Amino acid sequence: MLIGLSHDADSIKKPLRHVLKVRKRFSRRQLIAHVLGLKNLYDNFRDIMAFEDDLGVRSTFFIPVVLFDVCEIEDTLRELLEGGWEVGLHFVVEGAQRAALVRMEKEWLEELLGRELEGVRSHGLVIDEDLMSDYARAGFTYDSSYRMEQVGRSTPFPHPSGLVEVPVGVMDADLFGRLHLSEEKALRYVLRKVEKASARGEEAFVLLFHQESFSMKGGRIYRRLVETLLEENKAFKLSDLIRELGLVVGEEGAGHGGGRGRRRQLHQGAQGRR
Repeated sequence: MLIGLSHDADSIKKPLRHVLKVRKRFSRRQLIAHVLGLKNLYDNFRDIMAFEDDLGVRSTFFIPVVLFDVCEIEDTLRELLEGGWEVGLHFVVEGAQRAALVRMEKEWLEELLGRELEGVRSHGLVIDEDLMSDYARAGFTYDSSYRMEQVGRSTPFPHPSGLVEVPVGVMDADLFGRLHLSEEKALRYVLRKVEKASARGEEAFVLLFHQESFSMKGGRIYRRLVETLLEENKAFKLSDLIRELGLVVGEEGAGHGGGRGRRRQLHQGAQGRR
C-alpha cells in the first residue's frame, strides 16, 4: 500500500483567550510555552518537517490565501519547497464567481512562491462537479477533496474533468470532531481502515492531518500513525503518489493562458487502477 501524506493549514495562530478556552487539548508545559511566547502551538510547520525528515518522507501542505496572511509564513513555505515538500492551494469555496477566485488565488500563491501548483483541496472538503471543472480550467493537475466514501475508492483515479482525483482516506477532523474517538480508538480505526482498503485491492490511502493539530490532543497521533504505517508501506507527498501509481501529466493546452488547463492522461495500462 502507498500512503499519501497531506496537511491542511486552516490557521497559523490563535489569540490567547482561544488557547485557554481549549486548554485541555494541550499539556501544561505546552500552555506555559505558549503563554511565555516560546512556542506558537498553532504553527507546527517546522515540527512536521523535522518529524517527516527523520523518517525520510515528504508530504503535501495545502495553503489558503484568504484565511490568514500567507506572507507571514512565506519563508516557511519556501523552506518546505526547497526541502522537497509540496505546496498546494487550499481553496475556500465562496458563493459567487468561484472560477475567478480559484484562478486568482492560484496565481497569487504561485507568484508568491515562484512555483507552479499541481494540487488543490477545498477547505472543509466542499466539492462538486462544477468546482472540479473550475479547478481543471485553472490548470491544476489533481484535486484531493473527495472522501473515499464518496467516490468508493481510496486509490487516485482519472476524473472526467481531466484532473486526477486523490481521495482522502481519513481526516483528523472526522476522527475527533465527528466520530469523537479517543486517540487509541482513532489509531486502531485508521489502521483497520487501511487494512480493509488493502484487502479490497486498493493501492493507495491518503492521510489528512491539519498542521495546526500536530501538537494537540488528537492530531498528535499523526506521529504514531505514520511510524506504524511505514513498517510495511511507503509514504509520499501527493504529487509523487500519483506518479508512483503511473499517472502521467501530459501538457497539451496553454496552462495558465487562454482559459484552458493542462490536459491530464493516465499512463497506458493504468486505466483500470483501483
